[in-house]
Amino acid sequence: MDNVALTANDFLAPILKSHKANNLERAMAGVFAGVIQDMQIEQLNDIYSYGVPWLASRTVVERFTKLNGLAVLRRDDANLSDKLMSVIYANWESMASERGLGFLQFVLNMLYPEQNEIKRLWHSKAQASNYPLHVSERESADSFLTSRLRIKIDSSVDIGELSELAPTLSRLVPWQVVPEVAVSIKTEDMGIKLAVAANMYHVANFSPY
Repeated sequence: MDNVALTANDFLAPILKSHKANNLERAMAGVFAGVIQDMQIEQLNDIYSYGVPWLASRTVVERFTKLNGLAVLRRDDANLSDKLMSVIYANWESMASERGLGFLQFVLNMLYPEQNEIKRLWHSKAQASNYPLHVSERESADSFLTSRLRIKIDSSVDIGELSELAPTLSRLVPWQVVPEVAVSIKTEDMGIKLAVAANMYHVANFSPY
């Protein structure tokens, strides 16, 4: 379906082309036509598109994405931003009960293509009593899979934008999953034969608990 804006005449066509039996009906039709023509036609178009909000105007798309708790992204390129949000919301509606990590990955790929990664986290069995202080991205014979995951975003991403979106990204996962949003900083080989290596993250935890 194409997103075609209607005109006042499109809304008035049924009543204007209907038979008027007397002066009263003609007067009522005229009053109704005058009200429609005096109103903001954009508002009528917004209401008309509520059945397929992902094809509607920016106002409607933003209204429905907020209603569903989805990310509202506004970038310098307004046209690109609107298209991204329309596609994200359309997929949110189509996936229904199948939403989960797959949808989270889809959103990340739309917002930050080739700049994101989702990692399931493992925890040391020996340190189980100290859960979740000893989580790791690496599976080992002495670890168990947790319900936690790390959303890794490339350090080239705007941190301000990421901090604004992080709470929303955290709500896109299934209820039993505990996410954390981290900024991934890549390291380079320094040519040292013996060294201690580590992965560095800036972790944003927006959980109220």
